[in-house]
Amino acid sequence: MRQRDPFGSAVTSLRAALEYGLAPGQHLSVADIAASLKLSTSPVREALSRLCGEGLVEDRRGLGYFSRAAPVEDIVGLLDLEAAHVRLAATCSTAAPALSGGSDAVVEAWIAGLLEHCENQPLVESLLRVRSRLAPLRRLNGPISPSDDPEPDYLEAYYARWRAAAAGLAARVRRLDPDGSEYTRNIV
Repeated sequence: MRQRDPFGSAVTSLRAALEYGLAPGQHLSVADIAASLKLSTSPVREALSRLCGEGLVEDRRGLGYFSRAAPVEDIVGLLDLEAAHVRLAATCSTAAPALSGGSDAVVEAWIAGLLEHCENQPLVESLLRVRSRLAPLRRLNGPISPSDDPEPDYLEAYYARWRAAAAGLAARVRRLDPDGSEYTRNIV
């Protein structure tokens, strides 16, 4: 049976893959995506073009489409935005849990608890969007070990560690698909 809206299907699948699965800077093969979605390449190209217009995908002329790269400035900006959101959510939350410990897992669990108790829904939605943009980078890097310095502000120490790792993350993203890119199979 033929799909009624192949373009809509392609856009929806690509958005989900970009948000939850593809690392920044990864090559997006039109033919592979079309094959995995059981579509022709035309709606996939149209969907990728739409996502380019939204800034989620890059069109590198002659090389193809790539998931949006993450320069150091973007990573640091997202981290700063997330930190501001978290601090604001902590002030808006009536039953915010206490942050006790500085490891990434502890801070991440604290932020998740904060999101559950925050009553400002637009703030929560905005924070979730920022966190979804940072999630692939965090998965790429993995947790960062806390330093030996006893830092009384665990949240500030957490973001300081991630800011310090931003340059390394940006470099790792660039190495995922260097300019002389090889064919990368992507299943969406």
